[in-house]
Amino acid sequence: MEKYCSIVIPAHNEEMRIEKTLQAYTKLFKNAEIIVVLNGCIDNTKNVVKKFDVKILEFKDRLGKGGAIIEGFKVAKGKILAFTDADGSTPPEEMMKVIMYAEKYGAAIGSRWLKDSKIIRKQSLYRRFLSRVFNLLVRLLFGLRFKDTQCGCKAFKRELIEKTIDKLKVKNYAFDVELLFEMKKLGINVVEIPISWKNMKGSKLRIKDILEMLISLIKIKLKYIKQNT
Repeated sequence: MEKYCSIVIPAHNEEMRIEKTLQAYTKLFKNAEIIVVLNGCIDNTKNVVKKFDVKILEFKDRLGKGGAIIEGFKVAKGKILAFTDADGSTPPEEMMKVIMYAEKYGAAIGSRWLKDSKIIRKQSLYRRFLSRVFNLLVRLLFGLRFKDTQCGCKAFKRELIEKTIDKLKVKNYAFDVELLFEMKKLGINVVEIPISWKNMKGSKLRIKDILEMLISLIKIKLKYIKQNT
């Protein structure tokens, strides 16, 4: 029987953080399909995840956040397809809220930057600055008016993902931008809603990843220009 929703959790070397996340998510989402994508893990993440009744996809090579989510979506069975971060920065209650909005409107994303958003533990000033600069670039390049494209808390009706998944080429942290941009081009309305969120220690984001994200933005824009010339 098809489950109501599938939640994809990409995980790269998350042995220290993913257990609490899965404890919380499996407790609340008893009837959901939870898919953990082991994304080039070389630590004990797999053995931690095996303690839980979740589906495991394992890839020896690192696919990138976007690549892992795409692979999870390919095998997901739910009517609503969602994803969240392995670190537990988004509580399952907030993920549930986003999923309910997706059920009603088709596509919904959580936001840390709306008026009613609640940040329990803030990122460093440096990370917040980079976030705002990145958001400004996204607005200028793609006309996406979201306050927060990068929050790891998004949900979509299955048919909307099926319309866009084959168009997605970016596999790194800029994956969210390409996904939302492709939906914009198809005229899909995406609702942005405030959530409660807390910064978790042990971020995997590196300077190299930031540079790759910027390069990816340029590639997405060039692809769009080429398609329209």
